Amino acid sequence: MNYIAVDWGTSNFRAFSVRNGVVVKTIQDSCGVGRCQRAELPGILQQQMQRLGEDWDKQLPVLLCGMIGSNIGIADAGYLDMPLSFSQLLGKGRALPGILPNPLTLRPGICDRRVNEICRGEEMQLAGALTQSDVSLFAAVGTHSKWLCVDRTRQRVTGLQTIMTGELYHLLLNHAVVGKGLPEQINSASAFLSGVETAVTVVRDQGELVTELFRCRGRYILDALAKEEAASWLSGLLMGYEILRGHPGGDETVCFIGSEALLPHYQRACEILHCRYELVSAESATLAGFNEVFRHEG
Repeated sequence: MNYIAVDWGTSNFRAFSVRNGVVVKTIQDSCGVGRCQRAELPGILQQQMQRLGEDWDKQLPVLLCGMIGSNIGIADAGYLDMPLSFSQLLGKGRALPGILPNPLTLRPGICDRRVNEICRGEEMQLAGALTQSDVSLFAAVGTHSKWLCVDRTRQRVTGLQTIMTGELYHLLLNHAVVGKGLPEQINSASAFLSGVETAVTVVRDQGELVTELFRCRGRYILDALAKEEAASWLSGLLMGYEILRGHPGGDETVCFIGSEALLPHYQRACEILHCRYELVSAESATLAGFNEVFRHEG
């Protein structure tokens, strides 16, 4: 399996030159789709391919996934409707001639029109994680965590739920009064635990998450929480709430897909909540997904 894979999201660009299923060179940049003019995207792709140097073989197929295939991307590749077969999940998508000398294709996202859910980029992580775990529930966690259900017997993706944990955390700390005037933050295991426990109370008592979000400020103003531990408490609240809303409970195991920086926090929250879990790095899942696409097509 020899190809070039491009994971091009809203904020960042990553390209992998792959030989025999193994990455031989990776390049990264901050030229995410959301930071560029749409008309500039073909030229940016050409420039980024040149950065691969001798690892840019112009005969190799190039596959684009992520927000580059959205309505603000290089072209709109649309969405595949769920329920979705594993075979459909592994399709290359739309051909884009005339941009590179390479054969270039653009992957669609996936959607569940029954509940107005959309997903673009994480479906590639799912394709890879399906080969790395035998569970039926996956959570690709981050800015917009995607909880994905699969039916192993019928070989299809059956459910999708987005929980905006990462974006809420960022907005509250950086653009809301909740985070206004806070000192430099420290990692606090005890504050994180308290946040998770508060999430349990919210869900158990059918409380209001939006109320508890503001109470983060009330806690540190009234000296119930150290000001430098506010971020840890908020992280525990939001992650705990996400897991409690996404996890079906019981003995079912969830496979979390995420960055090496983020996964330990979800691991800790699951241990506090006594939820069964597995961990898969987003990078390894993405590469495994690309490999599965080319194995399927080959």
